[in-house]
Amino acid sequence: KRKFFYWLTISNFLYIVILIILASVSINVVLGEGGLIQQSKIAKEMTLNSTIEEEESLNTLMTQYANMIAGGSETTPPDEPTGLPTDGSYNAEKGVNTPNLGTNMKLVKFDTSTQEWVVDETNSAYSYLDTSTSGNTNKSEWANAEVTTQVGDKTIKSYFVWIPRYAYKIIGTNNIDIKFIEGTGKTATDGTPCKYANESPTASDYIIHPAFTTDANYGGGWDKELAGIWIGKYETARSDTVGATDGSATTLKVQPGVTSFRNITIGNMYTYAKAYDTNLKSHMLKNSEWGAVAYLTESKYGRNGTEVTINNNGTTYYTGGGANKTYTTSTNQSTTGNVYGIYDLSGNAWEYVAAGYQNQSSIGTSSGNNEYGTVYTTTSASTGYKYGDATYETSGWHSDDAGFVNSDAPLFIRGGDYSGGDYSGVFCCSTFYGSAGDGNSFRLALVV
Repeated sequence: KRKFFYWLTISNFLYIVILIILASVSINVVLGEGGLIQQSKIAKEMTLNSTIEEEESLNTLMTQYANMIAGGSETTPPDEPTGLPTDGSYNAEKGVNTPNLGTNMKLVKFDTSTQEWVVDETNSAYSYLDTSTSGNTNKSEWANAEVTTQVGDKTIKSYFVWIPRYAYKIIGTNNIDIKFIEGTGKTATDGTPCKYANESPTASDYIIHPAFTTDANYGGGWDKELAGIWIGKYETARSDTVGATDGSATTLKVQPGVTSFRNITIGNMYTYAKAYDTNLKSHMLKNSEWGAVAYLTESKYGRNGTEVTINNNGTTYYTGGGANKTYTTSTNQSTTGNVYGIYDLSGNAWEYVAAGYQNQSSIGTSSGNNEYGTVYTTTSASTGYKYGDATYETSGWHSDDAGFVNSDAPLFIRGGDYSGGDYSGVFCCSTFYGSAGDGNSFRLALVV
């Protein structure tokens, strides 16, 4: 009996200990940190918060819907992105400053199926491609824009090509290196520091082309540094008549397959060009701007040393190489070797530029240099040339003519005419008097 009692007592004790342990565990599971009661409280709070957030979202949605019905502006959905910017800002993917568009300008691309220029909805159908790379010959496609102007009850379309801000270095004859500039500063996109023309550049320096600058003495003169310039795609024509004689017309167009506007005084060219679109600072092309196009053309981003073919269509003076859509097959006359380049820089008609010896009132330089005209103060090409103007720096390239202004013939003409043969070309320069009846034309440029 006594042994049985001891065994029963020990068993009861062990049973009681086990019950105490189980009770402790149960209490901790229910009441302890992270226990069932605490987890229940957290779940309740999360449910409450979720309900509040749902109610707030629903209230906001209902408010926006009510505003939309009432015509509230705050519910107007944002515009969907249409592609690259068109404000002159630098784009790393393209490697150049984006085309800077005015209010009546649209980027366009060439539709090969319809042989027409159509609006580029993505603002990205252009490339300043390195054509020195194998397989890239004639594949650089410079940005093109359509500019609309109203002439009476007619909407006239004209075409311009974007020349992005760049710096250049002459390596040797027919050899020029170009580095595009990021934004409106002095540093190339690859980090190379560049110099302005007035900073005494040496042969080893890259010179920011003066056409993009505020320095009027070298052919710039703008109120701020430029991200790029728009250049007329063809020689200028009249929009009101097909004729090529001088008159009171001030409305112009830049189109292919039309007769260029000739036989007018350089003074009228200058006046008509400025009147074309004052909001876009339209003007007669300057020597510096001709040079900016010529250097880019000669570089690996243009024809890479290949000479542009002459427009020799004859005495009809049709722009783009001939009537109608001849420009689509005469692409060897383009600065890119395809339809995206600039035409008529070699041949067709000689082109006056707004640059001359001493002060020329006809091109607005009677009081000195400004953004629309450039003064040359000497008749010596070797001492009187200006950086980037494609005169002395590129004298004799591709056997092009290389005249320089003087007191007898004080105004520059560029490009040669349809009968010029080897002396015509993008580096061709000569001089004339600026009178009507001399058969010379001109080209428009725009600054946004």
